[in-house]
Amino acid sequence: MQKQKVEHKDSRGAARLARIGNLRSQMTVIQVLGHVVIWLFISFITLGIGFFFWPYAAIKLIAESIVIADEGGQATARLCFTFSFGDQLGHAVLWFLLIALTGGMAAPFYLFSVAHTAINRTELVSI
Repeated sequence: MQKQKVEHKDSRGAARLARIGNLRSQMTVIQVLGHVVIWLFISFITLGIGFFFWPYAAIKLIAESIVIADEGGQATARLCFTFSFGDQLGHAVLWFLLIALTGGMAAPFYLFSVAHTAINRTELVSI
């Protein structure tokens, strides 16, 4: 029987947690190196525009390599990134305009916005 992480309150109001499983990454060094080389090439060819899309691709690579393993180490679920290219394009263009209008001052907030959006667009699916 699979345990689920559920917050319970006992009679004194203290919370206790039951375990669902452990997160495990199945990403390899070769995947990361390939990803970096491909996105550096894309960014070079597009004269830097690819850098606005690189964070989405990096988050997708990381998120989709994560699985939830039960106590026996068997993978039971994985993360699925559901942010389409059209959504990425709209988000990147909006932030490009914000960065241009603020003289670059919005740039540090871009990565946080990408992470926030990616987390909200990531689903947990059973294997």
